[in-house]
Amino acid sequence: MKKKLVAGYAIGFMILIVAGIAQAAIVQWATNGHYYDAIAFPSGITWNDAKTFAENSTYLGMNGHLATVTSVNENSFIVNNLGGPSAVNRFLLGGFQPAGSPEPGGNWQWVTGETWSFTNWDPSEPNNAYSGGAIFNSQATSTSEEVLHFYHNAGQWNDVPLMSGWGGLIVEYEPSPVPLPSSMLLFGSGLVGLIGYIRFCRSHVRHTF
Repeated sequence: MKKKLVAGYAIGFMILIVAGIAQAAIVQWATNGHYYDAIAFPSGITWNDAKTFAENSTYLGMNGHLATVTSVNENSFIVNNLGGPSAVNRFLLGGFQPAGSPEPGGNWQWVTGETWSFTNWDPSEPNNAYSGGAIFNSQATSTSEEVLHFYHNAGQWNDVPLMSGWGGLIVEYEPSPVPLPSSMLLFGSGLVGLIGYIRFCRSHVRHTF
C-alpha cells in the first residue's frame, strides 16, 4: 500500500512538472536587470498555486515570484518578449487584494510589497463581476475577483476570482542587493577619520604661524 501511495505521489509530481511548460525563453530587461519567464499550464492553475510555483522557482541562483508590473515600459517588455499578447493572455501576475478590501478597485497590492501606482486595466476592469467558469474549487462560496492576470490579448489587466484557474503565470527573478563587506565599511569609516585628522592638522598649522 505504501509503495502504491509513493508511486502515486511521484506520478502526481511528474504531472505537475510536465504541466508547466516554458512559453518562451527567459528574458532579461536591461532597465532593471530582472529576468522574466512565461510558464504555461494548459490545464489551468489557480493564483495561490501559481504564487507557490513561482516562489519555488530559481534561475541563475535567484528566487522567483509572480511578476510585479510597475510601469508601462515593464508591461510592454514582458508582453512583447514572452511570446506576444496572445501567448501571455490570461497568464497570472503578482497583484492581489487582501480579504475585506473595498471592491472593485480598492487596496490592490503586489506580492513583493512594491508600491501599487501604475495600472493597466482593461477599460471595463476591475469590476468584481465574474461571468463564471474556470472555478477549480467546487466548494467555493464566493466568486469575488481579487487576483490579477493579463487580459484581452493586449497586455491589459483583469481581476479574476482567487479560486479560478487560468493558462499560466509570469515569473520574475531579480538579483538580491549585494551587501557591502564589513571590511569596506571599516575602510570607509577609517578614511573619513583620516580626512578629518588632515583637516585638523592643516587648520592647526595655519593658526600657529
